Amino acid sequence: MVKEGITLYIPAFNAEKTLSTCLEGVFRQTRQPDEILVIDDGSSDDTVHIAEKMGVRVVSHQNNKGIAASRNTAVRESSYSLIANLDADVVPRPDWLEKLLEALDE
Repeated sequence: MVKEGITLYIPAFNAEKTLSTCLEGVFRQTRQPDEILVIDDGSSDDTVHIAEKMGVRVVSHQNNKGIAASRNTAVRESSYSLIANLDADVVPRPDWLEKLLEALDE
């Protein structure tokens, strides 16, 4: 059963250099997502460790399947009715998610 709310997912493949900065930006959002998923696409670096250390849910592919598979995994694993995506090398503005949701309400 899908609940009302928003899941934010971040597909990641060998994203150890950028993931923590991205997640720090997520944690500074004026409207926090109800769920944060990092979809690890078979990384061979510290991507999974960084995500787990920062307290987000990690769903891992055993090997690299590509961005489309990561997106499909995120949709399957999402607990909420709305889904937002952020790339692992992006630092969102603090009001990004709030503005996104306002646009949906209009």
